[in-house]
Amino acid sequence: MTRVERFAGVVAAGSTVAGAALLTAAIVLELGGISSRAELWSAAGAGAAFLLALAGPPAPAARRFAGRAGLLAATGFSALIAVAALWQGSVRPDPSVLLLLIPVALLFATAGLALREAAVERRRARLDRARSRLDGAEAERRRWARELHDDALQDLAAVQVLLAAAATAGAANATAQTAAIADAREIVGRQIQSLRRIIAQMRPLALDALGLAAALEDLARRARDRDGLDVEAAVDALPRLPAAAEIGVYRIVQEALTNALRHAGAARVRIEAGPHGPGVRVVVRDDGGGPPPGGFAAGHGLHGMRERAELLGAGLHVGAAAPRGTEVRLDLPVQAM
Repeated sequence: MTRVERFAGVVAAGSTVAGAALLTAAIVLELGGISSRAELWSAAGAGAAFLLALAGPPAPAARRFAGRAGLLAATGFSALIAVAALWQGSVRPDPSVLLLLIPVALLFATAGLALREAAVERRRARLDRARSRLDGAEAERRRWARELHDDALQDLAAVQVLLAAAATAGAANATAQTAAIADAREIVGRQIQSLRRIIAQMRPLALDALGLAAALEDLARRARDRDGLDVEAAVDALPRLPAAAEIGVYRIVQEALTNALRHAGAARVRIEAGPHGPGVRVVVRDDGGGPPPGGFAAGHGLHGMRERAELLGAGLHVGAAAPRGTEVRLDLPVQAM
């Protein structure tokens, strides 16, 4: 958020509080029949304050429409009280004053439309989140299918060929039979390791047994062993988090490592995690090419990372690292613990 947006947020919040206070005063004056003039000015000031609050900083669509509806309704109610005070304060009430009820009605109608738009935006946001989850799950299934097809199935087919050759060789060629069986055992052993890796990626056992800190260190070790990436993990003692929070953080770090290897061309990656203020901060920094000029594409897994961070109520920053490379920083609030 920019400095101008922060200032607009402070002004909007202050205007809302001032409008609520003035509207409360106008209602008290109306109920007590104390002073129609004071009631008129209080109600008019409340309406002006609520209108000023409408110029607040941008927000997500559903929240923006809902907030606008509330402020418009409050403005309309303030205008209604002002019209009533104007009517009561007139020596000879003029029926033309009632024409002021027309813009009041328009304010309430606009508030109703804003509420309707907020409901539509909430429904659209729910559908987008559901579609994103389905797309992510489908992409994950395709990835597992590719790995199993390109790796496990081809090696199992090779094992079948070797065992068939061993059976054909028979006792007459014991050396060829022994070699074929040895090759088959080697392939089976390699596939056992590969399947263990796939299972660990699907659900890291260290996360359930030892917690997030151990799981991140295990993730770094497997990235070093499997991909040859120089991954350093500096993980301080972390409190146990809810299961959803731990798996969310783990997946974000896992995606950041994948990006560093496949997209950034990095040679070294550093994972840092530890308490930060009232929450937890996790940073993944690589020495790759850094963000492209136009920023990262959604296909770099950013959409999934941002969605996971949003579900956790966490802040996610993805940008350039110093002196080069990319930094992914996740700030997990205390309410996620």
